[in-house]
Amino acid sequence: MSAPAPDDHTPSFIEQTLARMAEAPPADSTLLARLWFHLRPHANQPLEVAHDNLQTLIALLEQKPVYAAALRDHLVALVTGKKATRLLTEAGLLPYRAFGAELRRRIAYKLLPPELDPSRLRDWLDVLVIPRDHEWLRATNAADWVRVCDLLELRQLFRRGEPGVLTNAISSLSHRIAAGGLDAELLRIDPALEEYDSPFLALHHEVDTWLLGEAEDTRQIDVLLEQCADALDRVRRRSAELGTSIELTLQSTRLAQQMTRMRSLIALADPATEDLHPRLVRLFLELIEASNERYSVSGLVRDTTGRLARQISQFASQTGEHYLAEGWAALKKMFWAAAGGGVIVAGMALLKAQLAGMHLAPLQEALLVSLNYALGFVLIYLLNLTIATKQPAMTASLFARTLTEVRSQSAQQRLLDEFAGKVWRSQAAAIAGNMLFAFATAALVALALAAAGHTAIGTDKAAQMLAEIAPFSSAALFYAAVAGVGLFLAGIVSGYYDNQCVYHAIPARLHRLTLPQRLLGGRLWRAIVETLRHRWGGIAGNLFFGFYLGLVGAFGYLAGLPLDIRHIAFSAANFGYAWQAFDWQLPASVVAASITGIGLIGFVNLTVSFSLAFYLALRATRSSRRDSGHLLWRGLAAILMAPFRWKRPQQSPRSAA
Repeated sequence: MSAPAPDDHTPSFIEQTLARMAEAPPADSTLLARLWFHLRPHANQPLEVAHDNLQTLIALLEQKPVYAAALRDHLVALVTGKKATRLLTEAGLLPYRAFGAELRRRIAYKLLPPELDPSRLRDWLDVLVIPRDHEWLRATNAADWVRVCDLLELRQLFRRGEPGVLTNAISSLSHRIAAGGLDAELLRIDPALEEYDSPFLALHHEVDTWLLGEAEDTRQIDVLLEQCADALDRVRRRSAELGTSIELTLQSTRLAQQMTRMRSLIALADPATEDLHPRLVRLFLELIEASNERYSVSGLVRDTTGRLARQISQFASQTGEHYLAEGWAALKKMFWAAAGGGVIVAGMALLKAQLAGMHLAPLQEALLVSLNYALGFVLIYLLNLTIATKQPAMTASLFARTLTEVRSQSAQQRLLDEFAGKVWRSQAAAIAGNMLFAFATAALVALALAAAGHTAIGTDKAAQMLAEIAPFSSAALFYAAVAGVGLFLAGIVSGYYDNQCVYHAIPARLHRLTLPQRLLGGRLWRAIVETLRHRWGGIAGNLFFGFYLGLVGAFGYLAGLPLDIRHIAFSAANFGYAWQAFDWQLPASVVAASITGIGLIGFVNLTVSFSLAFYLALRATRSSRRDSGHLLWRGLAAILMAPFRWKRPQQSPRSAA
């Protein structure tokens, strides 16, 4: 232990507090709060001071057993004198309120703090603990806290029925787990929980038997907890096929948390537990951490939507499998699909320019432009054509799901290089198809209109289009990043609606509609529903992206903000229209700058959308922030280096045959 600073009187303050505990009756919780205050480093002290303060406490407890007895009596009086059941059964666990209601409640508490009940241990702890406590507690050594528990001889306090807090908490958790295991959402996903003996109900019965002293050990409880965990795993696996929801995510996650807490409390009350004090320290640190998250809005959103994001990413990754081409035949198919998409994009770009030339009211123009984009993207999707920039947001989820299944560093690097090569080849083929045919179609349409005595766009509009794609003299690259965010969000929307379609059985319910069958005929309506069965998410994502492109610029214009979008395919089409408007008489520097701008716009589109989608997918697989960031940089570096590791794509067996 390092020597205290000359002006640091913390050791004497800690000893004075312990001495007063030895003299005062054990129901004085203010002395415990004062001891906690002295253990806490001051605002101008480093966090490492907490280690020295804790060592001081340990030394005093070792030197004077009367201090240890007094501190133990005060802790027992605190736990038995205040209502502690809700602290043990709810702190750190997801709440029972619906997500929307809990979110509104926490936001309201940010504006007006809640009323505290001093008779509840959880509220008393909320007053005691401040945000800085979580920082210095992480800086301390858990072994020091275990030593404090050893000196206080806390093991003798944890017996069934004595002091009664653990018994009540364990019994309460068993009732809640039994009720949660019969939740309608879980039974819908896994009907076996209702058809056969439910392990959740059996667990409740066995816990009651053990608490009454009619069971000698907890082995049967451990077996039933494993069966309950297997049932939750089965629900998670089936939800990958049947979809998930926020309610199901809340219920299954809460059940898993309650079972983990029950394991901890039963271990504390079980005389056969050997490592009781380390378990007690872990529970203590968990409860302290939970006090900081009790009214946290970000914590609620993170805990609730984490698994939902994982499910959405999984649906997006299933779509992403269609965006990777292997072999020359697949690359050619990708190129021609992108070429068809480029042709339609050229038409959309011309229609957008014509709508802008009508000088409508801003809101009318924004809605018409958005419909132009949205319907065009949906048409491209329904015709099985491709927009190149939509690939990264889809393939990133597939890549993250595959990458997190590999633990070896060398195997991850091989997978990174292999995936980067596939993405680069597929993306190069799609970009070439989009750009070349968007430009060529725009040029041909402009020439055809000129031959018929019309103009696609005027020279003023053409000059504006050229200025918009200039890479360094305009905000084109920033606007390309804004479009990349929209591409990422479109992928999320697609995965979300794919999940909702499966979870709510939309196709089966559409089959039951009678009015469309009378208007279109039963056979035609069923054919339409079956055709769109696996396309709902794609349609929703394309509609969203279309309205995003149309409304972002309008919002920026109305709000006076520098917001707009730049997309590689539309930029290539606009360049074709603008070049023809000047009768192909543009300086070489302008042509070079425009081509460079189109390339950089595409690079930013792809990089931003892939990075966001890849990072979200990694986080959804429960990777840490550090690991996710590291894998993101390695993935981006591998894709950037892929052109220099060009390998001839292997011919597929079908093509070889």
